[in-house]
Amino acid sequence: MSTNAHRPAVRLINWWEGHVLRYPLLVVLAFVVGTAWTLRYAMENLSVNANTAEMLSADLPFQKNRLRLEREFPQDISTFLMVVEAATPEQTASAVKELATTLRTRRDFIKSVYIPDEGEFFARNGLLYLDLPKLEALSNELATAQPFIGRLSEDFSLDGLFSIIGDALTHKDQDLDLDLDPIVGRLTDALRATEQNRPYRLSWQQLMMKDQEGLGLTKRLVFVTPVLDYNRMMPAEQSYQAITAAIGEAKQTLATDIRVRLTGEVMLEYEEMATIGMDMIAAGAGSLLLVCLTLWIAFRSFKLMLATMISLTMGLILSLGFAAAAIGQLNMISIAFAVLFIGMGDAYSSHFCLRYRELMLRGLPVSAALRNTFLSTGGSLVLCTMTAAIGLYAFIPTSYVGVAELGMISGTSMFIALGTTFTVLPALIKLMPPKPGIRAAGHTERAGFMLADWPIQNAASIRWITIVLTVIALVLLTRVRVDFNPINLRDPNSESVQTFQYLLKSKDTSPMTLAAFATSEAEVRDKTARFEALPSVDHVFSVLSLIPDSQDEKLAIIEELSLLLGPQLQHFPDTPRSAPARLDSLETFRALIQRQHAALATPSLGALDTALAAFLTALQPLDAPAREALLQRLQTAVLGDLPLTLHNLQTSLLAEPIKQATLPADLRERWVSKDGLYRLQIYPRQDLSDLENLRTFIREAQALDPDVTDLPVTYLESMEAVLQAFTEAFTAAFGAITLLLLIMLRSLRDTVLVLLPLLLASLFTAAMTVVLGIPFNFANIIVLPLLFGLGVDNGIHMAHRLHYLRQGERNLLSTSEAKGVFFGALTTVFSFVSLAFTHHRGTASIGMLLAIGLLLSLVCSLIVLPAFSTWTLKPARRRA
Repeated sequence: MSTNAHRPAVRLINWWEGHVLRYPLLVVLAFVVGTAWTLRYAMENLSVNANTAEMLSADLPFQKNRLRLEREFPQDISTFLMVVEAATPEQTASAVKELATTLRTRRDFIKSVYIPDEGEFFARNGLLYLDLPKLEALSNELATAQPFIGRLSEDFSLDGLFSIIGDALTHKDQDLDLDLDPIVGRLTDALRATEQNRPYRLSWQQLMMKDQEGLGLTKRLVFVTPVLDYNRMMPAEQSYQAITAAIGEAKQTLATDIRVRLTGEVMLEYEEMATIGMDMIAAGAGSLLLVCLTLWIAFRSFKLMLATMISLTMGLILSLGFAAAAIGQLNMISIAFAVLFIGMGDAYSSHFCLRYRELMLRGLPVSAALRNTFLSTGGSLVLCTMTAAIGLYAFIPTSYVGVAELGMISGTSMFIALGTTFTVLPALIKLMPPKPGIRAAGHTERAGFMLADWPIQNAASIRWITIVLTVIALVLLTRVRVDFNPINLRDPNSESVQTFQYLLKSKDTSPMTLAAFATSEAEVRDKTARFEALPSVDHVFSVLSLIPDSQDEKLAIIEELSLLLGPQLQHFPDTPRSAPARLDSLETFRALIQRQHAALATPSLGALDTALAAFLTALQPLDAPAREALLQRLQTAVLGDLPLTLHNLQTSLLAEPIKQATLPADLRERWVSKDGLYRLQIYPRQDLSDLENLRTFIREAQALDPDVTDLPVTYLESMEAVLQAFTEAFTAAFGAITLLLLIMLRSLRDTVLVLLPLLLASLFTAAMTVVLGIPFNFANIIVLPLLFGLGVDNGIHMAHRLHYLRQGERNLLSTSEAKGVFFGALTTVFSFVSLAFTHHRGTASIGMLLAIGLLLSLVCSLIVLPAFSTWTLKPARRRA
């Protein structure tokens, strides 16, 4: 090469020596001041956007449909979903009321509270929503119970109840034609619970309605819209704390056994960020320890390790400053750039320090060793930086905004890492020159010399094994799975995920429903019929579902009940009489039960007799006040909720005809927007925890209406968009890196050799997902492009060194390049491997696959590449 061609390189070396090596203290001080100012700037200007809905471009068709749904029907967007459960409908209703009342007072953290079946409208018209046969059956039951209600209203006490049950058992009152087994069973439960000092309230609603549990009875849903602060790392933290405080207060106030579980979009994201945050602290500490240990083993010098860590820290702060200036925020994906920076920065530093150490062991003085290190590693590190940056910048044009921002920040941070490696690191080494342990180093090199040429000596065998494994991997590639459900990425033990999966089990509560739009009632009816004809659809709910069918017949039944029960319900006492049952009446009642049990041998009567005996035994040793208190507790447990049940029944007998115009405004607005757009909610027939069922549900609905939207469509289409984005980025990166290598290396053979371990490692990593049963998902899909950007460096360094081997030389794996590849890859693996042990399954899968991929890349670079190099490269006859 001509002298003129060397002039730019000579000028660069002279400048570098004149400024970095001559004034190392000034260089370090300048970077300290610069990083301190940058850190302050980043803290003031860099925010975290935790809104995952903004990860993909808003111009995508499914995103437009989602935004349209949110714009037209904003009520349930970004909410906590509370699932409130108790033993009885009455207790559940009390808990829901208490929670709603408390939360509605906390306007600073809670925007709104919505209970689907709350309010006067449903209290008055609830019976109209029963199926006609069920309403007829209920009417017959209530007509039969009319004498019971009348008798009890005259003596509303335990004595009165015992008297009614006794007369019904002995047929003294012919009007009391009741099925006593349910009442007897509940009374038995009340006696046992009171005697054992357990909370219990008999549910008269369950007795009357014959419904024991389920949605709207013992399970109620509450939607809580929080005040979110996206300038905080945890936007919903204050709202979550307000909700948990309200739950605690409700449990204490009601003194009943209620269970409140939280899920919903906001809760899922809150717990995800909390899980990731806690795990990242532990993972970061573990990674830092492993990286430091690896660097110390590689360098055998505390000073080199310290210089590397200081250089990395400064580079990371400068990268944060760039992120603040260029984008202004980090999202939940781009925040991972820090781990990527450390992994790549470690690799650069490892190559520089190991080469420097190698030259020091040859006896070169510090300045000369640093100069030669810069000369021998500069070209390959610059090329590595350019290829890694290209691989990351390839994401910028894609529609995956979250990864596009990661690509911009991480791609630029590669140049920052290169800059600190060539400035801060040598300046620190000049200021505190290490003294390598020559004896220990020599022992290590002699031990490694025995295997140093093993890949070349066994090249033929390695090539055949590689070809066989490649064929197997290509076969496995056809079985790669993609999991597009982000719920499966989260910690399965978190409350939000467990509650979400619990709701999925019921088609009535499944959060995985689809939404469609219509512009008229006629279109609503048409689409409803067509959707409900699909095999995967159970039913469709719309504003028309709020208009009960057979209203004339139902209103006639309700009117008859009102005439029959109205006067009794109107005059029924609000509370039981203050004096509970007398001990002698309790004993008399037990004697009656014993006689009837002996005559009828009914199991329920036998259980009641046993419970009465235990309760009377518990009463015997008590003094009068304590006995009175225990009897009062029993009366409250048995009769305490009856007045509320009868009051609700009385209100429900005031039902009126329902039309769209008579629906409450807030209820109608959830199904018909202000612009007149109708919303249809499509419920699945199958269990959507199964991915194939979910995919079928979505695709069948989309075939009928391409504009269906909501959570399942967002999940599936987001994954499709991500796959497309990664395909585009991977193709662009591969093409650009290949072109760059061809230009820089000026050899097709060298370019193929550099790319070979990278392609093989990517293929083998994809095959390992099948072997290990790890599907690709929203989180770990990023592994292959990252592996592409990280792994290309290894091939460049090894191909570079192969050109400098003398004919017959046997020191390939003991060179600084090979060691740099080994320890650089090892520190990068340790930067990620701790993620594999986190609770967040998505993060864990990233750590697992990256560790596997980087190790495979290392093997392919150190073993496969040299083996195939005997086909392509002829070692030079000169010494490095």
